[in-house]
Amino acid sequence: MIYLISDLHGGESTRGLEKYLAESGKGDILLILGDVGLAFEKTEENRRFTEYFLSLDRPIAFIDGNHENHPYLRSFPKDVAYGGPVYRLTSSIVYLQRGNIYEIEGKSFFVMGGCKSSAKWAEMGLLYPHEEPYAEEAVLAYKNLSLYKNRVDYVLTHQYKKNAESAQIPSPLEELTAYIDSNVSFTHWYAGHDHRNVKKDDLHTIVYDEPIII
Repeated sequence: MIYLISDLHGGESTRGLEKYLAESGKGDILLILGDVGLAFEKTEENRRFTEYFLSLDRPIAFIDGNHENHPYLRSFPKDVAYGGPVYRLTSSIVYLQRGNIYEIEGKSFFVMGGCKSSAKWAEMGLLYPHEEPYAEEAVLAYKNLSLYKNRVDYVLTHQYKKNAESAQIPSPLEELTAYIDSNVSFTHWYAGHDHRNVKKDDLHTIVYDEPIII
């Protein structure tokens, strides 16, 4: 089975992870929808969580959120897993790359991590480069969706945000979100970021600390 949780924030919210570890069995996999928070803060608590997380001998794949040490995540060796490019943190834990499509248990998963943080995080010195998707990553996303004829089983993002009508120029992530909703066929879209467990409608669910099994 495939389990979904989100937003561990460097050990501040581990309820979903603990439930997965207690309930899952051999052959299951955990997908985390961003804000794992590895090496995010220079605190003893965050160091211990990072060490603990990397010691887990379970299949785990995650996308990035905005509360990530992106240079740290990209310091791991590049590899291929589930049919796409990854950074391999351990033999069982991989970081899935933005704009790619992965095949897991016979299902296709389009992934796009990252989003914009509020200004307070920059003031706290906890804002790392690459938190928002780059235009090049959006271009890759459109290309890969086209290769799949705009049909995937699941969409996984850190943030679900429709492109609001405003005078502001939409970000690549906002444009991509609107494009997927209008042009891509999918069974369901799961996102994190909001720290809620809520089904928005028949196609969109916000994931947090109550594991969802698909």
